[in-house]
Amino acid sequence: RLDYKPPMMIADNAGFSDPSFIKAVGKLAQGVFNRSSFAIGPPGSPSFLINEMYKKKSGDDLDDTAARQMQGFFVLVEAIDRAKSTEPDKIQAALRATDLKADQLIMGYKGVKFDDKGQNVLASTLVIQLQDGENYVAVWPKNQARKEPMLPYKGWQ
Repeated sequence: RLDYKPPMMIADNAGFSDPSFIKAVGKLAQGVFNRSSFAIGPPGSPSFLINEMYKKKSGDDLDDTAARQMQGFFVLVEAIDRAKSTEPDKIQAALRATDLKADQLIMGYKGVKFDDKGQNVLASTLVIQLQDGENYVAVWPKNQARKEPMLPYKGWQ
């Protein structure tokens, strides 16, 4: 047995974002970092409130993938509402004019604003860490962090 314990363990989405990873080894993997565009915010925040509704229906917390899909749907619905039409050209124009601020989103993005290629120029990422038993919490960037990072990584226990 090598008993190697790196100072930190960082993942980039993949299986670490899958809710089954947390259910299977969450208590054993405390301190693992992961890149994500979603983390449940503090009580009362849009992400917290939406997660509570989602959890009531599904029994699970939102994960990065489900939250991105939900946010995309919300952006589309908001654009259709502004377009006041279901005509594709009007919806497309409304999407191009989209300028949502961070406090209007459930994602950790700085906002939603599309460039001429349709990419969200305000998309950003978070670093989350398994803490408190079986929950990921945002630890970076500092303005979105709910907790300080736990360091060094204690290894699989």
